[in-house]
Amino acid sequence: MINKILAFVQKNLMWLIIVSISSGLMLVYFTGGIAFTPFLCLAAALLMIYPSLVPLDFSKVAEVNKHKRIIIVSLIINFVVSPLLAVLIGWLFLSQSPSLWLGLILLSILPGGGMVTTWAYKSKADMPLTVGIVFANLIAAIVLAPFYLAIAMNKLTMLITQQAGGSCAVSKATGGVLDCLFSSGGSISALMIIVPIFFIIVIPLLLAYFTQYFYLKKVGQEKFNRIKSKFAAFSNLGMLVVLVLLMSIKENKIIFSRPDIIPKAVLVLIIFYVISLGLAWKLGKTVGGEKGRALVWGTYLRYITLALGLAISLVYQDAAYSLVIIIVVLAYLIQIPSSFWLVNKFNK
Repeated sequence: MINKILAFVQKNLMWLIIVSISSGLMLVYFTGGIAFTPFLCLAAALLMIYPSLVPLDFSKVAEVNKHKRIIIVSLIINFVVSPLLAVLIGWLFLSQSPSLWLGLILLSILPGGGMVTTWAYKSKADMPLTVGIVFANLIAAIVLAPFYLAIAMNKLTMLITQQAGGSCAVSKATGGVLDCLFSSGGSISALMIIVPIFFIIVIPLLLAYFTQYFYLKKVGQEKFNRIKSKFAAFSNLGMLVVLVLLMSIKENKIIFSRPDIIPKAVLVLIIFYVISLGLAWKLGKTVGGEKGRALVWGTYLRYITLALGLAISLVYQDAAYSLVIIIVVLAYLIQIPSSFWLVNKFNK
């Protein structure tokens, strides 16, 4: 029975995501929504993120040293170019929606994930290199994300303050010489972001490693290879449950008073993904062959499940960030169909 449910979820994932989003928003519209609770953070870590990490081949971590040049390129794209692109797009389109802007930045600094290996395998990419890219970028995200997010949240919090009251402390102190958005003030430290990252990423990663270690010891590599796809499927099932809960929180009432939010979020996501894919495709063609395909997947895809987990932790700290969840969730609707298209493009 459970196998049939997991297979159904895998086959109809995109449509089920739409149903989950709609169901949650309907609950908000008709009942007023539910209060946000720390349970959602725990649910995200255990139901979504932990099972998505179990299929990663931890034995291939050594591949990072074998493909240094390509992996360094992936790191530059994912942690320099991609965040700058998100900042630029946000500046052009989301200056009146700082929470959506923060969500786009969050997506931009969390590349890869388990789906990279899935799509790379389907497109006959270099799998050892793919795994090396995934691990290198995951480690970089754990180290860099707290600092990136702290900077972004400080800048955007000041922008929210400016929009709400017409000015902020920095603007007042300098007689308007320094703008709230581009000043260096702020009260959110990287340490405040490190704590949720530890619970949302590091602990699930350690649990995934030990789960894989004991499974391999007990049943062997061949049997584990047959069952590890079920962990990814279970992650998707857990994600659907969490999505319904997330879309049901009462802070999402703002969507009904501002109907422009979803179209605006979809527009900037399309722009972000189109430019990202164009750049990844160009790099992949330059490298060529199976290694080029691995680089495309490693620089194009975002680790949306992880971004969603961190978005939940941000909302737990401040409900004003509820729209961060919206743009992260909508990213599924762009990334999944575009990945199908890209696989077909590679396999022609």
